[in-house]
Amino acid sequence: MANRFINFSVRISPEEVLAIYQGAIQKVIVISDTGLKIEMKASHFRQFTTSSGISGRFQMELDERNKLVSLRRIS
Repeated sequence: MANRFINFSVRISPEEVLAIYQGAIQKVIVISDTGLKIEMKASHFRQFTTSSGISGRFQMELDERNKLVSLRRIS
């Protein structure tokens, strides 16, 4: 079975990013472009942090067991 790619948009405020770094927020729930609700570890988004928080379009790659392989910003 081939890996699967899921696209979604996210907007996380600077205050929420701080809560992620402090460990107060552990999970982020996103809705894919196809309407799929996905819960993932908030720490996966740390690398995308800017002074205005985290926002943009992202693509996640999942393996055949639905384990995250990669997460990247696409715009």
